[in-house]
Amino acid sequence: MRRNRVLYFLLASLLTFSFFYSATSSAQPAIAYEPFISSGLSSPMEVVAAPGDMSGRLFIVEKGGTVKIWKEAAILPEPFLDISADITSDGERGLLSMAFHPGYASNGYFFVYYTGTTGAITVARYKVSSNPDMADPEPDPATPFITIAKSFSNHNGGHLQFGTEEEIPYLYFGTGDGGGSNDPGNNAQNPSSPLGKMIRINVEEAPPVTPEVWAIGLRNPFRWSFDRVTGDMWIGDVGQNAKEEINFREAGSPGANYGWPCYEGTIQNININPLCDPPGKVAPVFEYNNPGEGRSVIGGYVYRGDEFAALQGYYFTADYYTGTVWVLQRDGNGNVTMVNTQPGLKGGISSISETEDGTLYATALTENVVYKIIPLASTPLTLLNFSGLPADRYNELKWVTAMEQHIEKFIIEYSSNGRDFNAAGSVKATNNANGAAYVYRHYGINGSKLFYRLHIIEADGAHHYSPVITLSNDDHAGIKIYPTVVTNGLLHIVSGKKIESIQCFASNGKQVLTRQLKGANGYFSVPLNGLPKGVYIVRLSGRDFHKNQKIMVQ
Repeated sequence: MRRNRVLYFLLASLLTFSFFYSATSSAQPAIAYEPFISSGLSSPMEVVAAPGDMSGRLFIVEKGGTVKIWKEAAILPEPFLDISADITSDGERGLLSMAFHPGYASNGYFFVYYTGTTGAITVARYKVSSNPDMADPEPDPATPFITIAKSFSNHNGGHLQFGTEEEIPYLYFGTGDGGGSNDPGNNAQNPSSPLGKMIRINVEEAPPVTPEVWAIGLRNPFRWSFDRVTGDMWIGDVGQNAKEEINFREAGSPGANYGWPCYEGTIQNININPLCDPPGKVAPVFEYNNPGEGRSVIGGYVYRGDEFAALQGYYFTADYYTGTVWVLQRDGNGNVTMVNTQPGLKGGISSISETEDGTLYATALTENVVYKIIPLASTPLTLLNFSGLPADRYNELKWVTAMEQHIEKFIIEYSSNGRDFNAAGSVKATNNANGAAYVYRHYGINGSKLFYRLHIIEADGAHHYSPVITLSNDDHAGIKIYPTVVTNGLLHIVSGKKIESIQCFASNGKQVLTRQLKGANGYFSVPLNGLPKGVYIVRLSGRDFHKNQKIMVQ
């Protein structure tokens, strides 16, 4: 793989980071790559964050066998983990992935996926040391959880991830078919072979554990993911010389057969003898031509972060060689459609990674850079806040804009579960260039807790969504403060509780910012422009609560 020059597109509004909240068109969401970590890395494979880690750290997996920590805007000089002596790193082989145990904050366990010195696929468990920035150098226990021997150097799979809604901590990983053309060992269709499969293991078992085959018929599922909201599985399966494909499986649905080597995408593979057609094979939900449109699919994630509401619910996938990005959407009837395609980086994307707050990052293997995925363009609306107040027989919704242009109306939508929204009513936009304040009362409400969002309609029919807020008399209504790493001078808050004040403290305890909200709740933007780079504590205070959040300003 030759070294490529990075090509990315950022509009002036993104470069200056001068906006508060701007939604991007949900009809044609497009992304740009913002350089996030541009030094101190060597062949990055993916980015991972530890559950419950409030330090703002990111863990970067490197192909050569090290895991480095990004902390306080820099790569730490000593790696978190170095197992370079235990792996083989050439071609498709190396240290490919890591996953933190859901209970990492209390048990310190994490898992790594690599090709060992013999080329075998290996899943091993390690533990953090007494120093939170350093792992114990030896696996725990010494016997790897999983070792899978294989004859060829390619088709190693390469991603670990824990299930999203299971009481038992199941660790999932996808294995390649073992390598070679047309799966010469017929591993992918052999139920007794662990190759060419999606596998899960119960990490509470004592090793060596018994792998459970979750799906079969895969060629090389190098990158795949769970949708953190629905639990659905999206699999990027690298093709041979006809199709690159994205496969899908609803949450909790084992037993799928994705057809390889009998089929490559939707095309029957005529290069094997005898031809085969597995009964009940599951066709991909998306495919593209190889060659022509790309040569190696990099499966991605459904965006579920809070920072960019416009990207919410869309799946992003890319091609390693071309850098092309495809945006997919799954509707309420289960149909998956491609809603946008665009150039991305010039090539060399080894993963699209998701961290704890839902932020998506792209690792550029050949450029040694980690990029943050952001919307490509802003829209003709600047939303300063969106809040609400429960009353006796209605909920009162308020929102304030700083700028409007070519907006037709605001449709107020509500939901009882945060997923399925209905229209409560609409308000015509004033299109005041200096912004405006709006009020809407939602009568006839049922239930103690409702979710609201603004559906913003432009004059040309384009539409956007605001962040979702919660109105509730429930003391357990959620509070979100994001992002934990502030790169654009803007902090966002979504609160179902009534907030009296927002305060920000420097690491020495000095108060550097205060803002009075007088019992408001909903969505707010807090400018942090002027604060020097560093670590801060944000405190939200209400009449009966305080919430502290550590953030980092870059």
